[in-house]
Amino acid sequence: MMRWLIVCACVLAVASQAQAETRRIAVVVGHNTGHGGRPLLRYAESDAGKFARVLREIGKVSGGDVLLLQGRSLFEVERAISDAAGHVAAAHRAPDVRALLLFYYSGHSDGEALELGREKLSFSRLRELLAGTGADVRVVIIDACKSGAATLAKGGKPAPPFTIRLTDDLNASGEVILAASAADEVALESREVRGSFFTHHLVSGLRGAADISADRRVTLNEAYRYAYDRTVSSSTATLEGPHHPTYDMRLTGQGELVLSFLDQVASGILLPDDFDRALIIQLARDQVVAELTAASARALALPPGGYAVRVVHRGKVFAARIDLPRDRVRRIDWADLKAIGRAEVALAKGTPGVSVRHEWEPAVWRLALSGGLAQGVADRLGTGGTLRIALERGRPVGWSFAVQGMFGAGTDDSFYEQMIQLRAGYSLGFAREWFGAWIGIEAGPGFVWQSVDGEVSGATLSMAFGPRLGLLLRLTRSFSITVEAEALLGMLKLDDHIQPALFPSALLGFSLAL
Repeated sequence: MMRWLIVCACVLAVASQAQAETRRIAVVVGHNTGHGGRPLLRYAESDAGKFARVLREIGKVSGGDVLLLQGRSLFEVERAISDAAGHVAAAHRAPDVRALLLFYYSGHSDGEALELGREKLSFSRLRELLAGTGADVRVVIIDACKSGAATLAKGGKPAPPFTIRLTDDLNASGEVILAASAADEVALESREVRGSFFTHHLVSGLRGAADISADRRVTLNEAYRYAYDRTVSSSTATLEGPHHPTYDMRLTGQGELVLSFLDQVASGILLPDDFDRALIIQLARDQVVAELTAASARALALPPGGYAVRVVHRGKVFAARIDLPRDRVRRIDWADLKAIGRAEVALAKGTPGVSVRHEWEPAVWRLALSGGLAQGVADRLGTGGTLRIALERGRPVGWSFAVQGMFGAGTDDSFYEQMIQLRAGYSLGFAREWFGAWIGIEAGPGFVWQSVDGEVSGATLSMAFGPRLGLLLRLTRSFSITVEAEALLGMLKLDDHIQPALFPSALLGFSLAL
């Protein structure tokens, strides 16, 4: 009889544990604008959106429990934390339900407060507000310059990876603060990955890069280890030097806190072995969503859609575009990848002028349309107009195929000349984050005809070849403004003799990635 009582008690205990639930609530804040004359950040608000999507997709945080604030005021942030407290209270009304609150901030900081435009939220006030929510466990992530001061204020340490012991059913209480930099360091954001180093690597880790154990779960410990190592490594190459994530942990409990559940989505990608670095770009958002290294896991949990993949392997860069279907893991083989060019760029959060190199867009087809001024063949012709339509592969380095027309009128308005040319060419050049320059050569056949008083007075075939040069100003990753000049030499029949003629022109236009 006693044996059966013990068995029943064990079953009831297991059932009670199985029924225990954790409700996860998140307040995610991003603000590109700082206090005073600080430079505008590029990616703080988009980093917040990226982190919020990870929580919804694989963090077991329901859509209604993610409170996302991008570029909002201090009043709205404090109100969101108050709303989160209401969610926590609702969770506690159910039996055996505990609450985990995640607070994330990306933006400027002066080492004493988070900056929300012209307003500030002090670290002490933030901790007070979060403690007032009543959440059993609070995980605070601050991606800002001097954010380590938030940990030092409570005895935290700028230290390498640590071990957190905390059960995922949250039979524990307390607070964890993770900061992107030490109290006297700047945090950096990268133009290449279009986000801060720390958030970029943290999100990459949560999507699977940190899942070295391959158990399809990423714990707080694993995520922080991965983000720490990769942030220090990535920021070391910048002019500002490395910045070191810090932490403060005040928790009681055992086990490990899981932040992402990779099996929550059935779609993803699996990269091949033996690469140095890989970037994954979500095409619909034009956003880098993850990065993998030689030391990271190979599998990523991603929503279905279109992606671009760039892989560095033995000093060479390869790229591919893939469509990821729903409920399927897409394996990428080396045969799927083609060679492209590379480089890097970084900018300090709150520290202008930190620029180095950048990786230009992979070789893709672009549609270019431009117009401008041109000179024709006849001496009596004034400056005419020209229109060019081209398909370009991989500007500023690559092939081009174009149709270009010219129209000009004589000084007495009775004489007209028209010309149309088909061209093929190749260019070489260089590119930075938003700027590129190139020089190339084009050649191809054409047709010129002239008319007087509306009657065709002469027509001839021509062959033109010569140099072209241009500048590109990229407004987005797919749209660029172009300025071009050319001086093609044409050979055509004039007065029964084959003679040379120079066709100079200057054009202004745009190009769009297809």
